[in-house]
Order: sequence, then C-alpha cells, then structure tokens
Amino acid sequence: MSALRKWAALSVSSAVVTLLSCAIALGSTSPSATTVVVARVAAPGGYAVVVTVPATPVAESVSVFVGSQSQREVSVGPGQGAALAFQVHTSGRSFRVRTVSSGPAVHVRVVSGSLKAVGAGSAPVGGATGPDGPTGPTGTTGATGATGTTGTTGSTGPSGSGDTAKPGNLRGPTKGPYNKLMWSESFPGKRGQRPDPSIWTPDGAGGCGAGTLSVNTPDPANASVNGRGGLAITAEQHGSGYTSALLDTLGHFSIRYGRIEARIDVPAGSGLCSAFWMRGNASNPNNPNCFPQCGEIDIMENISPFPARVFATLHGPVAGSAIFQQWEQFVTSATPVVSSFHTYGVIWNPRRIVWTLDGVPYATATPASLPRSARWVFEGHPFHLLLDVAVGGWPGSPSSSAGFPATMTVDWVRIYT
Repeated sequence: MSALRKWAALSVSSAVVTLLSCAIALGSTSPSATTVVVARVAAPGGYAVVVTVPATPVAESVSVFVGSQSQREVSVGPGQGAALAFQVHTSGRSFRVRTVSSGPAVHVRVVSGSLKAVGAGSAPVGGATGPDGPTGPTGTTGATGATGTTGTTGSTGPSGSGDTAKPGNLRGPTKGPYNKLMWSESFPGKRGQRPDPSIWTPDGAGGCGAGTLSVNTPDPANASVNGRGGLAITAEQHGSGYTSALLDTLGHFSIRYGRIEARIDVPAGSGLCSAFWMRGNASNPNNPNCFPQCGEIDIMENISPFPARVFATLHGPVAGSAIFQQWEQFVTSATPVVSSFHTYGVIWNPRRIVWTLDGVPYATATPASLPRSARWVFEGHPFHLLLDVAVGGWPGSPSSSAGFPATMTVDWVRIYT
C-alpha cells in the first residue's frame, strides 16, 4: 500500500501572485514514484514557473510535467540537483506539477511569478509589493515603466529619472526587498547611433574563454541602438574572422547591492556566447580591471549548444581553476530561451546572491557555496555592468552553416535598491 505524505512546499508573494503548494508522494517505497504539487495562484493568467529538484542520495532520473510542457529523464544524484523552467497558462487559480522519479519520491520546490509582471517594476518573488509608478518610455513590457519623479544628486546615486539618469554610483541597502526603481536605461536614439557614451564604453577585451574567435570593436555595426528603444549587439563574419562588441559601464556607472535586471533577446545560432554580467571595481584606479580579486558575477550566460539553458556563475580567487570559476549553476527551460525576450536578474545582498529568470529565483550562492580554496569577494565594493556577444571559445567554433550576423537585443536594463 502506498505511503501518503503531505508537506508545505513554499509560500511566496509578489505583486500579482501568491503560491501555496502541497504535495502528495505516491509509492515512495517502490522503484519509482509520482509526486503531485498543486500550485495556487492569485488569478488566471500566464506564469513563469521554476521547479527545483534537490540532490538525491542515489543517482536517478526525474521527469517533470507542468501544464502541456515537460522535461523528461533529468539526471539528479548526490550533490547534483536540477532547476527546470516552464511557462504555464491557467484559466483557474491553480495548476498542477507532476514529477515522476525512477527511485523514491523527490521533494520538489515550486516557485512562480506572473509573466505580466516581468520587468514591470514589480517586487521580486518573496519581496513586499511596492507602489506602481506612472508609465515610462519603455512601457511595452508592462504597465509600469521607469520611475517618473526626478531625484536629487547625491553621493550614493545619480540624479534624474528613468533614461535621463546621469552616470554615478548606486548603493543599495545591505538587505532587501529591492523594490525602488533607481535607474533605468532603454537605449534611446536613432537607429545606428552608438549607445550613450556617458554610460557605455566599448571594450576591446572580453571574449568567451580560450579559443574565442571574435574581436570586439567600437564600430556601430557591432553595437548601436535600434531606434525602437533597444540596444543591438551584433556578431558579424568577415571571411574567416568575426567581429562583435563588449560594452561596459566602468568609470561611468556602478552598483553596490540591489536587484539588477535586463530584458534580453538572446540570438540563436552556432558558436555564440551571449552574456549580461558584472565585474567588481578596483579601489586602485591604476588597476581598474582587478580580476579575479574584485570578483565577477555572471547574471546570464547562454551558449548556443544549449539554447534552453541559462548559466549563473561566480568568478573570483580560487585554487585549481584557470578561469577562476568558483561556482556555477544553471536553469533549463522546457522551451528555448533564444530568439525570444526574457528577463534575467540577480538579487544581490552582501552574503547572498539569488539569480532569477523572468522574475523567478532559480539559484542561490552564499560563501558556504564556494569550495574551501575560494574567497568570497562579492561585498563591500561596487560592480559595473557588461553586455556582450562573443564567437567561439566555450561554445566551440561556429558550424559552416552558421548564420551571421547574429544579434542580441537588449530592451532595457534596470536597477532597484
């Protein structure tokens, strides 16, 4: 006879969703088991859902079904869990998550956030709801745009509102919730113009590890505004070579703690490496790029061999790693994230960093997450922002049939403190 177990999975809230889950594990002592989670939401509509399967005592495979989407035979085991992303549309106030495991029942964790709220200035999952502001210039992604009130210049942040904010340094509190929109960039200007040089600097460095084939240039053909309130970073092929662009805010704009998000359409293709990331500022101006001592937080990395996967990574001082990679996790979507807009972000506290996809957390790192030989360098100093597309390196070389140009479009970047 099957054992019956019930437990509360999680209670989270955002501006538009409340999730209360209970699970029933069937056949937990048999060679396979089914777990059903009933996720309750505030209203009918579309939701981004992340199902986290923790590491299991022994190796097994897990299949997860959410609405009409599924991810089958995902491997988990000792020290190896999984984060799986879905999009579900419900006409009621709940949806079901069914998990079939090849061994004992697994205790899945389900978190969701309304797709309508993504990028609209809503609170992150788990945070308190802040008041809505008036519609801003980037209102195509939601009802709430950039903040409309003008601030005063201060030592901790720029003055102005929304896209008129001047460069500077933002300093958020050491604890969230981070719901106050303090800075927004939606890349205004005519098609073909370079992005605002008082914020974004073309950087000739960068790349995607050993074997990178592309060279970063300041040419507007590789990085320019698209005339529709967005930034286009384009990798181009020139015979046997490639050009692309890396933009950074070093010396112009930095952030210390808060919620950092960008709405990005990652290009599909072959041999591509797209990224939205941050690097720590050096206290010594004569050594502005003090990697790895100042740390690197990769908010989003996508490589073309895995079109449905988003990587979250920390780089810093650590023994035994040529690229100083201290920690990495990823979330795998039931549908490709390439060739469609998604919101990628981190919620950054001094001793805790949470990665989000479409507003829903999928990975968390703390000092305890790092190997013993690593040093946590993600507190006490500001970080600047970077955006780039590279060719070759980590994803390998493009195939002979790869289509170029390949463009990553950034709709907006936003900072909440």
